[in-house]
Amino acid sequence: MSLMKSKGNMYSFVTHTWNAIKGECSHDCRYCYMKKFGNLLPIRLDPKELKMNLGKDNFIFVGSGTDLWAVDVPSDWITRVLDHCDRFDNRYLFQSKNPERLLEFKDHPVMEKSIVCTTIETDTFYPDIMGNTPSPRGRARAMQKLAKLGMRTYVTCEPLMRFDLTGLVELIRMCSPVQVNIGRNSRKDITLPEPTGNEVRALIAELGKFTTVEVKANAKCWV
Repeated sequence: MSLMKSKGNMYSFVTHTWNAIKGECSHDCRYCYMKKFGNLLPIRLDPKELKMNLGKDNFIFVGSGTDLWAVDVPSDWITRVLDHCDRFDNRYLFQSKNPERLLEFKDHPVMEKSIVCTTIETDTFYPDIMGNTPSPRGRARAMQKLAKLGMRTYVTCEPLMRFDLTGLVELIRMCSPVQVNIGRNSRKDITLPEPTGNEVRALIAELGKFTTVEVKANAKCWV
């Protein structure tokens, strides 16, 4: 068993991904790329993954396949994952659409070498698309708390959907992100309400006034 190298539409700054918790995510977002693989098994902790050598000097996206911080993931599982990460000299990305849950683990030592990130696809909540996730504003409020604790924060706008410029910039600013990642819907079989190229360029200009913007490869067509 070896650490999975980053590939496909992953972040350019991530070197590897690692998923000790596997199975169907309770958020049930309609656009989730994992749904392309058909029916998923129930959420579970894979004990074999906790024997994985995570190496050193890597930047690892932990939980790229299912949300590590979803409400149905037992706290003990999360603790075991974080403990394992802390044994290695790496940087870690923890991304969640339920960032309020991260507050439960704010004092874990691995957080000192980690970045916490949330997804904010738009400033509007689309229940038929976003499933059981907290609203974008709810996510922003949680990230605001994490940032005030001194945690290093990122925001990912992927898949970026139709937005109000003032409203979306407000939510992202609340998160005090060091970086904002912009990506497009990568599911060719799912149609989402997308912004125009002009709207995306206006968003990037506004965000650039207070943070770094990284446009993912699948969204270069907008800029």
